[in-house]
Amino acid sequence: MPADFLSHPFTPEETAEDHRRLRQQAQAFTSEHIAPLTAPMEARGPHTDHTVRAALAETGWLGVLLCNGWGGLALGHVAKTVILQVLAFTSPAAAAILQASVLGAAPIAEFGSEEMQRAWLPEIAAGRCWPTIAVTEPGRGSHVLGIETTARRSGRQYILEGEKVLVGNAALGDVHCVVARTGKAGKANSLTAFLVEKGTLGLDIVPAPVNGLHGFSVDTVRLTRVCVPATHVIGHVGDGLAVAQHASVVYGRLNLAAVALGTHQRLLQETAQRVTTRPRYRGNLSDLDTVRHRIADMQHHLMTAELAAYHAAHLLDQGVPCDPWLHHAKLTAHRAGAASCEHAKQLWGGHAARLGSTVEQFRRDFDLIHAPAGPDDLQLIRLAEHILGPHRPHWSAHHTT
Repeated sequence: MPADFLSHPFTPEETAEDHRRLRQQAQAFTSEHIAPLTAPMEARGPHTDHTVRAALAETGWLGVLLCNGWGGLALGHVAKTVILQVLAFTSPAAAAILQASVLGAAPIAEFGSEEMQRAWLPEIAAGRCWPTIAVTEPGRGSHVLGIETTARRSGRQYILEGEKVLVGNAALGDVHCVVARTGKAGKANSLTAFLVEKGTLGLDIVPAPVNGLHGFSVDTVRLTRVCVPATHVIGHVGDGLAVAQHASVVYGRLNLAAVALGTHQRLLQETAQRVTTRPRYRGNLSDLDTVRHRIADMQHHLMTAELAAYHAAHLLDQGVPCDPWLHHAKLTAHRAGAASCEHAKQLWGGHAARLGSTVEQFRRDFDLIHAPAGPDDLQLIRLAEHILGPHRPHWSAHHTT
């Protein structure tokens, strides 16, 4: 029962037809290749799943935003949102795995030198290399300028020391974009981004299990005297803040909004099916007005979130700087989904807490969409700044140029 968001007036008809076909293809793929993996993946509990990576690698979706010259699909952000929503409908964890490395590719694609792009982007587009981005630190959260991980120049290399937490696909990744301090604390140009390859001496992945999205891991990356060639600087020395913020705002917020949409959509379908088949006196639960109102409210929340996400994706594809819409998409997707989770809890009653039930899993998965790329309060701060100041440059402006 997916909503037909592709008929929205901001989508040109010829493009909409391409997106309809893409959605059908994505649905067929997830039904055949991802759906059989979901029960075993969930049953294993917190872990890093490699079977989903192998399945997704064949689709080319990791390169959905990369240009054809590097072997990518160059389909744009609306198409990416379609893919992630469809994937999350079947498996929020699988969608989280894909989006985390689409995010990880952004620094190389947007800031990397031609040599760096030539070396890595074809491998990413082919699904052979899965990148990550490592920015968040213990006790620092969204305060990027407070980063304490250091990078010290030593001849033709840098020596990195520090620890990153909540790194999506950390144990799955082949190359990590690590943002570290190279200048005076608090200065906008005090940070630099580096590519650190898997297996580099001193790089350790420390498991840090979370309570949802089984198969998707957000582990700790520990760097102990990690030596990185100077050629592995992403962009220029001092570009680290731009790399981190650009990836988070332009890619991360919309990616997570898309994962939220698919999760929300599945929760609504499961709940609607339950109330229409659950006996109640001489009819079903769905005969009760209070139940119908809750289902209608869930549908209202989903439609609102879809409009927000697809409008933001459309603006990006049109080359329009749109940071507030990206903040809005993430905020709306989470708030709408959280509200529907509460409705589902009421309609499922005590069964909503039963371990292993679909509604329990999807409610738990949805919780983990809140914090990455900034919790709701951070989105509200940014939206307030857009109206009241201090006015910030749009990170999406760099992307659109």
